[in-house]
Amino acid sequence: MMNHLTLPRPRSILLAALAAVLLSLLILLGRPAKTEAAIVNLAYNRPVTVSSAESSAYAGAYAVDANGNTRWASAYSDQQYIIVDLGSARPLTGVKLRWEAAYAKGFQIQTSNDNSAWTTVYSNYNGVGGVNDISFTATARYVKMYAFQRATAYGYSLYEFEIYGDDGNGGGTTVGAVKQRMLSYLNNLGGKTIVGIENKFNNTPRSDSDKVAGIAGRTPSLWGGDFGFGSLALDNRWNMIQEAKNQFNKGALVTLMYHPCAPTRDEYCSWDEIGGANPAKLTSAQFTQLTTPGTALYNSWISRLDTIATYLQDLENNNVVVLFRPLHEMNQCVFWWSCHKGPNGTAKLYQITYDYLTRTKGLENLIWVWNVQDFSNLSTEISAYNPGSSYFDIASLDVYNTGYTQTNYNTMLQASGGKPIAIGECQFMPSASLLASQNKWIYAMLWPDFIEENRSTLPGIYGASNVLTLDEMPGWR
Repeated sequence: MMNHLTLPRPRSILLAALAAVLLSLLILLGRPAKTEAAIVNLAYNRPVTVSSAESSAYAGAYAVDANGNTRWASAYSDQQYIIVDLGSARPLTGVKLRWEAAYAKGFQIQTSNDNSAWTTVYSNYNGVGGVNDISFTATARYVKMYAFQRATAYGYSLYEFEIYGDDGNGGGTTVGAVKQRMLSYLNNLGGKTIVGIENKFNNTPRSDSDKVAGIAGRTPSLWGGDFGFGSLALDNRWNMIQEAKNQFNKGALVTLMYHPCAPTRDEYCSWDEIGGANPAKLTSAQFTQLTTPGTALYNSWISRLDTIATYLQDLENNNVVVLFRPLHEMNQCVFWWSCHKGPNGTAKLYQITYDYLTRTKGLENLIWVWNVQDFSNLSTEISAYNPGSSYFDIASLDVYNTGYTQTNYNTMLQASGGKPIAIGECQFMPSASLLASQNKWIYAMLWPDFIEENRSTLPGIYGASNVLTLDEMPGWR
């Protein structure tokens, strides 16, 4: 969703390009020196071996995916274990066990460097379940939770088996630790919802957040920005990045999106060319070229990503983690990037974007948000735009058409593959009672064009006990 804007072209695109190059060099030269070691959850997505699993729906991998909605569950017998392979011997500081109702009354934490000879570093003969935060010091490659006495008639079930220690970067940056802490937080909100507002791109990129705070009487806990298009957005991208740092330092979640001009145009296009009266749509043949490495259109898109990566890298250098929502509303057929199905379609372009920014550019501060819109055919069409759960951390829905129906909610839960779901943007904020009944929405973001339409409801929503505002956030520093 966007305002209809007509933006002037700058006098010299060349000067703007040269300025961007100089700014990139300044960022690299100003990158902070690596200092203290980061204590992170080393178990995240590491290989797991278990003694048994109740079924494939409760496999061992679900205990190390930082997702509070999935879990490992063993067979219904006493002696069971789960082992995590950290890949190499690592300095460890402890573990955290997040039990489901089927917990262990008796269990041990053991470590090993060869997966054969084990050392017991912790024993508990009177476990009570819940969350067990266990501290110890050791250096090991393998960590085992060995359970020998059940507390229930069922087996053992862990939402998460977290293993903490040095991140192995020789005293590297802490952005990985912040990202993991944020993912863990978002996966364990307990039915509460974070609320926020997208901010228009201009020279005051917090004005919409301030306006909502003035109306609601409480400050949004989610701040949104847009890399945008045209001279107004491009001239203010660094203002936006600075505000992202400010908001993050205050404890807000930061989400960034990108309304890109088509790769057949330069970055100084107008709204009409993106999703307005005269969108620069790509043919199927052009879209195939766009998703084929080595073609002119593919290279044009990669060049756009190089530009965006400069700003994202600056945020990473400052340990700012971003909820990144590129190519939003994939099933919204107005945009040039949307409504292309098949192996070389919109989902493929999303995968290319993910792979390039994370693997080629090496960005580690992005939490990926996949996004669709609430059209009437959502339940039957959504699979055509799903890039696969390994390509996103959050599945989000933009709500402008059919609304907060139970069908839309269930569709998103199913498409997410057990990962969190969110309301990426909306015209009308969901009520507190609706959020209570659909309590898996981890955040909801209002589009700024509709602040006035929500004026009467914002105070009640922001004051509800199941809604989190900025003063209730845990902070990321």
